[in-house]
Amino acid sequence: MTKKLIGISGFIFTVIFCLAFIGNDNHVQKSDGGPPYNTKAPGEKTCSGTEGANSCHSGGIPDNSGPGTPSILFSGGTTYVPGQTYTITPGIAHPTLNRFGFQIVSLKDSDNLYTGTIIPIDTNKTRVQQPTWGSYQDRIYIMHRSAGSYPTTPNLGQWSYKWVAPPYNQGKISFYACFLAANNDNQNDGGDQTYYKKITINPSAIGIDAVNESNIGCSVYPNPASELLTVELSDLKEKDLEISILNMQGKLVKMKKMSGNKETIDVGRLEKGLYSVVISKGSHTILSIKKVVINN
Repeated sequence: MTKKLIGISGFIFTVIFCLAFIGNDNHVQKSDGGPPYNTKAPGEKTCSGTEGANSCHSGGIPDNSGPGTPSILFSGGTTYVPGQTYTITPGIAHPTLNRFGFQIVSLKDSDNLYTGTIIPIDTNKTRVQQPTWGSYQDRIYIMHRSAGSYPTTPNLGQWSYKWVAPPYNQGKISFYACFLAANNDNQNDGGDQTYYKKITINPSAIGIDAVNESNIGCSVYPNPASELLTVELSDLKEKDLEISILNMQGKLVKMKKMSGNKETIDVGRLEKGLYSVVISKGSHTILSIKKVVINN
């Protein structure tokens, strides 16, 4: 991987996970994030210049050795209630640098599989990515975009997104994040600094048994679907519910109010791919999330 890329330097997460995937990665514009597998999660590395021939940043400066301070703030403290929505705020503070980037993923401690649902707050500053190559294609990441690489507060790179906890108890869940503090010299990656951070949250003792995927009473079919998708609630106790369909980037592509316990939605114009079907009451109460594949 060259250290100069389309004339933009000092800012990228383009570490190749394995030599075998060099041809798959292509050249990614540095300031718009990069490929996955750079969070130091199990099986991953970071974009540090000390991690082999395919590294991109730091010029040999080890991770977490600079004066920067990485952080991951979780609005639930140290616990999560299944099915609840939280705000995740990854950040990097640095006393002298003023251009930053990040990449983060949430995995179950029990098997290192991806868990939860990412809902971006500002798609101009962050983007969602799921690998199409490599060993962990189930993992879904959120990372910076170019517009999100410049801090609104001097010497502090900070981003926020919504994260919906899995609908049932999955034990301990860890968030793994890598951060970049770049010198922004537009010449090379030497002098950039890389950092990583991990936090672990535990299932709450309150509500674990009450929120169980088998008891939500929501069915989405057929799955895979084409043209038409049906959403059915077996036990309609709530009123004024909405159905939202989000693509993998967290963008709302369809919305419909439920007039009864069963609604059919036209998905014929949606592109082929994986979507989230969200049943909610108001803008803050999510009752159910289902994954569906559209095969148009």
